Amino acid sequence: MGPAGHPNGVREWPMTATPPAAGPFGLNRATIAALVTIGGLGLAEHLWRGFLGPYLSTVTRGLGQAVWVMAAFSAVLNLLEAPAYIVGGSAAHRWGPRVTLAIGALPLVAGITIFALSRSPVAVVLAALLITNWEPLSLAATFDIVGASVPKANRTTAFALQSIQKRLPQVIGPLVGGAVFGLGFGLNLGLAFGLTALVTLVQWRLLGRMKPKDAAPQAPMGEVLRAIPPDLRRLLLAEIVLRWSDWFTRDLAALYVVGYLGRDAGEWGLYLALGAVVALATYVPVGRWVDRSPSPRPFIGLTFFLFALFPLNLALLPASGLPVPVALAITYALNGLREIGEPARKALITGGFPPEVRARAVGLYWGLRSLAFWPAPLVAAALWTWIGPEWTFLVGGALGMLATAAFSLGVRIRARSA
Repeated sequence: MGPAGHPNGVREWPMTATPPAAGPFGLNRATIAALVTIGGLGLAEHLWRGFLGPYLSTVTRGLGQAVWVMAAFSAVLNLLEAPAYIVGGSAAHRWGPRVTLAIGALPLVAGITIFALSRSPVAVVLAALLITNWEPLSLAATFDIVGASVPKANRTTAFALQSIQKRLPQVIGPLVGGAVFGLGFGLNLGLAFGLTALVTLVQWRLLGRMKPKDAAPQAPMGEVLRAIPPDLRRLLLAEIVLRWSDWFTRDLAALYVVGYLGRDAGEWGLYLALGAVVALATYVPVGRWVDRSPSPRPFIGLTFFLFALFPLNLALLPASGLPVPVALAITYALNGLREIGEPARKALITGGFPPEVRARAVGLYWGLRSLAFWPAPLVAAALWTWIGPEWTFLVGGALGMLATAAFSLGVRIRARSA
């Protein structure tokens, strides 16, 4: 971390003792605190997140109603995430990462409490909406930590480590969650509550000697919007189309595999874990490769293409001629590879904003993105009801290919801009 009063005006969180340097992997006290938060709260979420659809199918009137309840949940989640990202960016700018990361855990605790009091579908959806809002509130703080304390040449690797911490819970959570799901969905939530309390204490301790400098007055949001460079605006538009594609399958995939194809929750957890393991194997080596490459563009473009490929693979699965478990394993292994360019994309976005507005600009970027694609799950549910799941996934795949073309033709990334 650079010294207080750094001439470039970057807000940093100096320790009372000699500030630690971020090494080749971008590790110091602040980035470790971010990793603890991402990993711990992510595990608290993924102990139950992948099983929400199958659970809803047991408390609603069959698969058709579960599709609409799940779609409504996803749409409202995206709509709520938009202001949460913006609020998280403003909180990180004003109060620094310690307070912001602690605030991010509050909705998770509130959601678990609501679920403990009622098991009606409405209460479950409300609780899940709260629980999943920890990441939007925390994201800008974790980005600002990396931007303020990690040199530009190592930022992709630093985000690769964060991606590992985000992905590890997607390996462990579905395996543990699948094992205890049959014992009662409440046990999944109980484990999540204990983890949340532990993680909040640990990150508070790690950031205990780091205090934010007095933040500069917050610029108007219009000024923050104008600070987004043209290439990042074009990237944002391509991402919006890609996320429409993603939300045609993200939560509906669970209902498709468990409710439509008839696989059990334990097997579904294995497919989720497989995709996460494949992603884990790529993060650090690819992150180091990107940091040494002239441009992150090829890696980000590959991520766009692999995002588009996932719904297409699901749609064509029945026609593949392979046994269903084998076809699903191949599909989710390929889906894990789609994260190959995510650290590069995050490093590109972080490096593209002026330091004095970085936290708020990151929150605004993600907030605008969520606001633009929030209706996608409802459109997907309507297509599922009208033309069936396979054709819904084909439409999602077509949108993904359109997004890939928009990125390839419209976004120009200068060498070493990340």
